[in-house]
Amino acid sequence: MARQADAFIALPGGYGTLEELLEVITWAQLGIHDKPVGLLNVDGYYNSLLSFIDKAVDEGFIAPSARHIIVSAQNAQELLSKLEV
Repeated sequence: MARQADAFIALPGGYGTLEELLEVITWAQLGIHDKPVGLLNVDGYYNSLLSFIDKAVDEGFIAPSARHIIVSAQNAQELLSKLEV
């Protein structure tokens, strides 16, 4: 499925969603794919996760270039537009 996908999008969810999201982000870091990874951040659901990632960048645990792997938007139309760029 991952090979045939044009992009990956995570909707609000639980542990399984988070695990799959982090896996495709890791794959992007490792060069396994170069597809966009999107977060549908409905009502700010992922704000805490995005803040955590920003802190990890600030602390040197995530490279600033890797921060840009994740594309987020609050609605589907905006997210799809950003992913198409």
